[in-house]
Amino acid sequence: MEKLLRIVNHRDFVLILALVVGFALGEHAQPLAEMSMWSLALVMVFSTTGFSFRSWVPVKNALKPLAVSALLNFGLFGAVVIGLSWLLFYDAYFSFYVGLVLIVAAPPGPSVIPFSMLINGDNNFAVTGVFGLHLLAMLLTPAILLLFLGQALINPVDIFKIMARLILIPLIISRILRHPFLLPTVEKVRNSVVKWGFFLVIVPIVGMSVPVFFTEPLSVLKISGVIFFAMFVMGCIYHYVMTKMGKERGFIISSTLMMVIKSSAFAAVAAFNFFPDDARVALPAAVVSVFVTVFIIFYSTVVSYFDHLKH
Repeated sequence: MEKLLRIVNHRDFVLILALVVGFALGEHAQPLAEMSMWSLALVMVFSTTGFSFRSWVPVKNALKPLAVSALLNFGLFGAVVIGLSWLLFYDAYFSFYVGLVLIVAAPPGPSVIPFSMLINGDNNFAVTGVFGLHLLAMLLTPAILLLFLGQALINPVDIFKIMARLILIPLIISRILRHPFLLPTVEKVRNSVVKWGFFLVIVPIVGMSVPVFFTEPLSVLKISGVIFFAMFVMGCIYHYVMTKMGKERGFIISSTLMMVIKSSAFAAVAAFNFFPDDARVALPAAVVSVFVTVFIIFYSTVVSYFDHLKH
């Protein structure tokens, strides 16, 4: 029984189950879409309980990882995705363009941290980058959305409300949960809450996108091409270039993950709230949800290959 529970509660099992349930429910996942903001907020509360601002003292220790993370995640990844999406979707499939801009505007996925640890990356870089960019996202996300979508589509006040609910308030609550009296209990349930919280977010992401998957397969293929290039091709090129430059293995791994992994859950919640009547806007987030899992499996192999070349 204990072995079965470990399997059921394993991160990969939960993610695959979310994809399967999402496809099975289809548009019947609408109630979960309506509560997705609260599900993601709960995930953010428990995810950030593992972070202490003391790790940023002195502040100069955090500045370089934060600057590099912002350049890679919002800058390089964002420029490639927005450039390709503008060429492919801006005129004929504007909803998909909007969905890809939401991906670019999203902060990095919290999964960067456990994935980085899994492949023996630089844990300090991963933690600083993820939580630092979530704070920077309070400024960068509204700026990106206004720059590429305009105020006519998304009201700046509405953007701030979502950022406050998904980043600021959860971060404040997590400081309370870090109280010595509460933290031991929180640490026992943190991983389970985060995994199953993501389950509740991913199911509606996939479910609400199912009709588009089957009615517009060519568009799904094009979106997949954009995400594949931005994640897989750019990730491999970056890893190769950094290796040739002699950068440390841990930094290369964590910075690669930081560049290519976006919070598809955040993008989906924004899509559900800003564009509730257009399921096509959430489709890129559904594609990213699938690709992140595949990328981790793929990138683990890439890292092993480069490690083998050194020996």
